[in-house]
Amino acid sequence: MGREKKQPAERIGLGGEIFRYLIFGVLTTVVSMGSNFGVLWGGKLLFGIEDTVSAAYFAVFTASKIISWVCAVLFAFFTNKKWVFRDKVAGGAGVMRQLLVFSGGRLITLGLDYVLNISFLWIMTALSLTFLEGLFGFSLESINELIAWLATQFFVVAANYFLSKWLVFRKK
Repeated sequence: MGREKKQPAERIGLGGEIFRYLIFGVLTTVVSMGSNFGVLWGGKLLFGIEDTVSAAYFAVFTASKIISWVCAVLFAFFTNKKWVFRDKVAGGAGVMRQLLVFSGGRLITLGLDYVLNISFLWIMTALSLTFLEGLFGFSLESINELIAWLATQFFVVAANYFLSKWLVFRKK
């Protein structure tokens, strides 16, 4: 009369789920990263923005986050529903409820993403090693943007998994 051991298939199921989540998470990251940096770097080029402290940069940064979020959320919802959590909810009302809860959870992690990303960027800019500027033919500012974005993703991915598993695609 102690703890019941999980069957091997149940353990593999959770491991498989996490593996699938990570695979589709990488694909979601590609969608997010492509749309984020496409808008950010394209906007900087289009509007002639050369620094990370101006109001124009902040506006383009914000637009890139919003567009990236919408693209990534839609991609992630449908791939998580079908292939990661293998959810069986069908019908317009059930799926719409899931999409709304999923989007709500992703709004929370968007806030986390935004705050961590801009904070890491400001910290890295303040600590920048100016002697590295232009070393490989690109600005340290762009490298800082990429590093700050990647560091932020560790926190966002973990938060998104738990919100999806516990709130959106939970097994009844």
